Amino acid sequence: MSFTDRLYTIAFAARLSLRDFLAHYPPRAYALSTVPRAVLQVTFLAYLGYYAAGEEGREFAFVGACAQIIVLATIVRGPSAIVDERTMGTLYRLRLGIVPLPAIVATRWWVYVCEGLADAIAAILLAGLLVDELALVPELLAALPLFLLIAVTTSSIGLLVGAISLTQRVDTLLTNVASYSVMVFCRVVAPITAFGDLGEFLVRLIPLTNGLLAIRALVDNEPWLANAALELAVGTAWTAIAVAVLQLQAHRARARGSDELL
Repeated sequence: MSFTDRLYTIAFAARLSLRDFLAHYPPRAYALSTVPRAVLQVTFLAYLGYYAAGEEGREFAFVGACAQIIVLATIVRGPSAIVDERTMGTLYRLRLGIVPLPAIVATRWWVYVCEGLADAIAAILLAGLLVDELALVPELLAALPLFLLIAVTTSSIGLLVGAISLTQRVDTLLTNVASYSVMVFCRVVAPITAFGDLGEFLVRLIPLTNGLLAIRALVDNEPWLANAALELAVGTAWTAIAVAVLQLQAHRARARGSDELL
């Protein structure tokens, strides 16, 4: 297969991904379901911060929640880009294709990256109005490239969840555990200092943590590039692990002559 043929296959998979997403979430359904959920969740977390630490806590939680809301798309929904193939019994057809499975999955994932960014924008604008944080809106909109970075890096968690769920019926469990773990450990609502130096190191290894620190630094007019670079590095490492899991499963499927749950 030539490079042009491979490029056509990737573009075709990207178009099909968009069509599939719009079939499940047409604009009206998205506006009436996903957007209210994103706005209300960010509003709830912002007021939780306000209850705990006043206006300063509300601001801290609002910024964190606007970034964390991205994982509803990239971790909770994203794994369907690959898990649906297991459910429909078509995974083996992708394994037989010329384009590697990880490349196909990554191509399909772009809609969830865009959805996550759209959720964040809706939350910034609408939840900012509801919680009286409109003063932060210009700074957060200026940080949209960092929100996009988080959408990409947290997709690595979703990809790993999807990869594991190909051979275990744990997709619902893992998506919820992963999304709530990110909320708890990545300093979304409040700073976490109870875990000591080791905890600080481990939390830095989770996608979202460093990206959110970069956003907070940008809002506060402080240096942010180092945190953004670390976020990219962490996301790349998680992606490599997810791809390795997919490759291992492909090897096991060839050895056993089956793509059934192992």
